[in-house]
Amino acid sequence: MFRFREILVQTGDLEWLDKTLAGLSHKPLWRNEETGASISLVRFTKGSGIPLRHSHASNQFMFCIAGRYTYTSTKLTLTPGSFYWNPKGCLHGPTLAEEDSVLLEFYDGPHYPTQPEWYSSESDTI
Repeated sequence: MFRFREILVQTGDLEWLDKTLAGLSHKPLWRNEETGASISLVRFTKGSGIPLRHSHASNQFMFCIAGRYTYTSTKLTLTPGSFYWNPKGCLHGPTLAEEDSVLLEFYDGPHYPTQPEWYSSESDTI
């Protein structure tokens, strides 16, 4: 018989893990190894962001907790309380953190179809 159990993660107890893109760190909260789906807190320091237009291999969802995070090509800006949905395959970016920004980010499958050039480590793509 399969048993479910509740899991509580105190995000304040987790360390921010730096990615190979300067100014970007994350706190992984959950991941389904079979599907690639995941939930993480991501943090961009002021002036950092994703440098190029790109798409994802699954749907991307973000909820802005703090800061101002802007998609520079469309001028769409996430501010505290904003919810963003980027459908699978939709080109978007580049981005710029106008302030230190923290986002709760969800993917319903793998992040990228191939490793983006701005990451020097494959582990940054999950």
